[in-house]
Formats: sequence, structure tokens, C-alpha cells
Amino acid sequence: MIFKAFNILMVILFLLSASVQFNDPDPIVWISLYVSAAAFSIAHFFGKLPRFLPLAFALFALLWALPLVPTFWGQAPLAEVFGRVEMKTEAVEVAREFGGLMIVSAWMLALGLRKTF
Repeated sequence: MIFKAFNILMVILFLLSASVQFNDPDPIVWISLYVSAAAFSIAHFFGKLPRFLPLAFALFALLWALPLVPTFWGQAPLAEVFGRVEMKTEAVEVAREFGGLMIVSAWMLALGLRKTF
């Protein structure tokens, strides 16, 4: 029951994340990522998600995220990453993108490892 509620929360958060991407330099990429994560979460809620799909998507997001680390590591202060949502520096933007990819990857891993309801 708790997982089900958290899954609904993640659907809402992924859709909200998609909705704030319109001012991003590459909105289609990020909107697609978050809408896909929301769709997988909805499919899991209804028991219609094959286990391999979220696991593959988790791997995809992780492999996308890892090469970003050198771009921001040591250059993006946490206060700026989690501060006002505005473009500070390229490093801060990449750190935020990394965070989004890691959240997607972690939740897709959770869906893939959890039996459907």
C-alpha cells in the first residue's frame, strides 16, 4: 500500500518535472525522459509493466548520467544546485540534470525489482 502511494507521488513528480522543461535548451529530450518515467510508473501501478523495461530504462538513465559527473564535480556548489531554479552556470545545470537522471534511474530500478501489485 505504501509503495502504491509512493508510485502515485512519483507519477505526479515526473509529470511536474516534465512540465518545467519547456524553457530548457533541449526540452524534448527531458520531457521525453520524465514522461516515459511517469508512463512506466502508471503501467506498473496497473500491473502492465514487464520487469525488463524499467530495468533497461534505469540502466539507460544511469549510463547517460555517469559521463556528466566530470562536468560538474567540484564546480557546482550544492547551495546553487538546490537554490533558486534559474540558470546559474553550466556546471549547476549539468548537476541538476544528473540529479534528475539519478532519480529516474533509482525509481525505475525500484519498479523493476518490485513485483507488480
